Amino acid sequence: MKFVVKALDLLVASNVYVSFGALLLTWVSLDIRHIRHPELLGFVFFSTIFIYNFIRLIRVHPMLIEGNSARHEIIFRYSVFLWILCFVSCLSACYFFRFIYKSLWMYLLPMAFVSVTYVLPVFKTRLGWIRLRDIPCLKIFLIAFTWAMVTDGLPALIHDQKLDFLTLIERFLFILAITIPFDIRDLRFDNTNLRTLPQVYGVRKAKWIGIFALLIAELILAYRYFFEGNLNLWGAVAIYLTYEFSALLVYKSHPKLHERYFTLGVEGMTIFMGLVYFLQKVL
Repeated sequence: MKFVVKALDLLVASNVYVSFGALLLTWVSLDIRHIRHPELLGFVFFSTIFIYNFIRLIRVHPMLIEGNSARHEIIFRYSVFLWILCFVSCLSACYFFRFIYKSLWMYLLPMAFVSVTYVLPVFKTRLGWIRLRDIPCLKIFLIAFTWAMVTDGLPALIHDQKLDFLTLIERFLFILAITIPFDIRDLRFDNTNLRTLPQVYGVRKAKWIGIFALLIAELILAYRYFFEGNLNLWGAVAIYLTYEFSALLVYKSHPKLHERYFTLGVEGMTIFMGLVYFLQKVL
């Protein structure tokens, strides 16, 4: 069990875990549209590994100073390996980009800009240079918007289909909800100027905001199933179960919970959706 736990910790610290979630969400969106595009899946997987590792490796030293964390200690201990993984993932993402750039380059540029400026201080204010994530109230909405565009927007655009704003809003609300527990976890470390939802409204109200977001996502899911006809019954049930389990995890979130509750449990809801959706297809 110790080996399994350490292996999972490394998967989390190396961001392979979260990237697998991004891949599965993208696959679900492709499958609902009856599109098969392994090159897009490869690009999403490797670009997510690259971006997340780049962000974490750049910030690992200040994170360790802000507060002791097992995840940050693993990142610091394996930093050489993670830099190599970051480099290899960047090359792999570039390889898969060759197959999709003609369709998506104009949509990928803004997301690449957001990803880079999220961690690098490129905006000058009267108080000095700041990163995009330092702008009050913005961080969680940037994360939810980027994930929604990557995992649901790109699958629509890859074959010149129109963006489906209902599915985008549904995916945005899902990611927003499962990001709130991480702001709850980081209450002890986040600068108060960030104005995260738990800082502004408190832990209890922030959790209810997440649960309400999931409720709206479920209503959109029901509308899509009954009135748009692009989802079969069991596919809709698989996504609905993910929202229900996510609501439970959001409700149980607390700043003093073990870090694996968030990194394996809450973050694993993206993987859970993909696996349950896959099971309903093969059973």
